[in-house]
Amino acid sequence: MYGILIEKSSSLSVTRQICQQLRDLIESGQLTAGTRLLPTRELAKDWGIARNVVIEVYEQLTAEGYLDCRVGSGTYVAEGIVSTASLKINPTVLDFKDEQDTTITQQDIIDFATGIPDIDLFPKNSWAKYLKDAAETDYNVDYGYGDIQGDKKLRVAIRDYLYRAKGIICSSNQVMIVSGASEGISLIAQTLSNKFHSVYLEDPTIHFTRDIFQMMNYDIKPVDVDQNGMIVDSLPKLEDGHLLLLTPSHQFPTGSLLSIQRRQLAIHLADQYDSYVIEDDYDSEFRLKGIPVPPLQTLSPNRVIYVGTFSKTLSPSLRIGFIIIPSHLIDAFATMKCKLNMYTSLNIQRALSQFILDGQYERHIHSMKKVYKKRRNLLIDRLTHTFGNHISISGDDAGMHLQVQFQTKQYSNLPWNDTGSYGFRVEHSDDYKKSERPYQAGIILGYGNLHTDKIEEGVRRVHRFIMEKTNH
Repeated sequence: MYGILIEKSSSLSVTRQICQQLRDLIESGQLTAGTRLLPTRELAKDWGIARNVVIEVYEQLTAEGYLDCRVGSGTYVAEGIVSTASLKINPTVLDFKDEQDTTITQQDIIDFATGIPDIDLFPKNSWAKYLKDAAETDYNVDYGYGDIQGDKKLRVAIRDYLYRAKGIICSSNQVMIVSGASEGISLIAQTLSNKFHSVYLEDPTIHFTRDIFQMMNYDIKPVDVDQNGMIVDSLPKLEDGHLLLLTPSHQFPTGSLLSIQRRQLAIHLADQYDSYVIEDDYDSEFRLKGIPVPPLQTLSPNRVIYVGTFSKTLSPSLRIGFIIIPSHLIDAFATMKCKLNMYTSLNIQRALSQFILDGQYERHIHSMKKVYKKRRNLLIDRLTHTFGNHISISGDDAGMHLQVQFQTKQYSNLPWNDTGSYGFRVEHSDDYKKSERPYQAGIILGYGNLHTDKIEEGVRRVHRFIMEKTNH
């Protein structure tokens, strides 16, 4: 049926074989937009496979945007897919010499960017309805700025969600709404600047946190990271006026998980030296191996300032996040936030609160977790198949990125920031390093916003780049 051929001897799973062939049929126009596909039970019988395999295929292609599942009606080929057959490169071609004359445009570049969720799978229609309802609902208030701490209904919704999902116990008064994690960290740096003047940061780490503290005239004290997160035990004490900032659930960019021993030590140091730990929990919702790890905040609510964001779980364009503040700091933070005029759109806050209360937010996370897990598995499979024991992969337990370290130093030292002509873009962990201390660098591959065909083709382009640059 549909000309699908299943090769039992293939190294690819039956699911991947069918997915790829259906993608090709849709992209080539042989299956046109609006075409109703046969029921899963009928296809399973025709193809001689288990029905749950066909269901998995439909779910995957629906998640990727190829199919449109309409409850009570059936599954259809989605609208708006432009044929990309002319852009495809034969995956069986190992000699890349014939491709050197191909001009790569910006649209063709496969970008393994980190921290970007799948924008195509953002529930646009549902979100638009919540925005409309929020704008039309009479809240018995004028269209002013609202509460400086954030809309009360949203803060309650976040409080209850955090307890269900992460075991965090706090009052709604401790939750403060901000316009993204960067604004939250900026607010922390400015509010605490009367007492603190320096911060211990993971090295490597994301640029914007370091930049924020530097612009606030904090001294930056980089601390090395290993497979268990920041090496907190290298700090015999916290010097006076020093804060500690961690990404304990999924260190960026290495992806390491801060061990419980180091978590406890960080709390002990903050308590002993009257300081605070800033916990940047940017993507722990997408725990892909094992069960979710309790946030650092649960160990010491009075010593941890927790930073959360909806940019990774929903969309960066919403520009909304939150911080959880120890009770004794609430007034100081509210006063500083008011002085800085840091207000967040009331309409977005109200829409988000109802979105959470109706269970839409958690359903979306659950759905996207499945999508990202499949993409992560595919990326690891393709990397392992292509490079074998020449690489090691880390940081794949959670989130939407992983780190690849090369066993061959020659590969590590290639010009990874200049790969556009080879049709891909990656980040290098050295880009996030501050100190000059020795470190086993690697490339960082984000897969959140890449469909499976892009992941497979992207790995082929990485391989071509390495082979040509090392003259193999």
